[in-house]
Amino acid sequence: MAGLQKILIVEDNAALREMYALFLKDRGFELAQAADGEAALQQATSFHPDLIFLDIMMPKLNGLEVLRRLRHDPQYGCTRAKIVLLTNLSADSNAAQNWDDDADGYVLKAEIVPTELFEIIQSFDTPPGIPAQPVPPPPDPEDPANPPSSQPPLS
Repeated sequence: MAGLQKILIVEDNAALREMYALFLKDRGFELAQAADGEAALQQATSFHPDLIFLDIMMPKLNGLEVLRRLRHDPQYGCTRAKIVLLTNLSADSNAAQNWDDDADGYVLKAEIVPTELFEIIQSFDTPPGIPAQPVPPPPDPEDPANPPSSQPPLS
């Protein structure tokens, strides 16, 4: 992972936010978190993320407004950051028209598991024509059939 080391997770559901954060921290990413749109803008300004996972439906300021500001206002320092929307809205909804130009992608929250977050990161960080490597799950220290690997952690 050469380029996308700093990730901002913006999600108002605390359980989802923590699950994503724990998974990505275990893989060596530097993380910041925000629970609403206003906090997302504050975190973006001070943290300068390379990648943002951004919920759409949030209190205080919705994700589409946050997306617009991050993309078009240089004060946040995120005009070039990758931004992936986290949503439960379907791709054919009217909201899709609003994010097509500014977002780098979107994920349906109901269909994603944490390992897919890593695959998304790899897809942005892998040069075209080179397939991304699959993500092995972390070893379960309680499972004798799956002893911890002697391989160094992903970085």
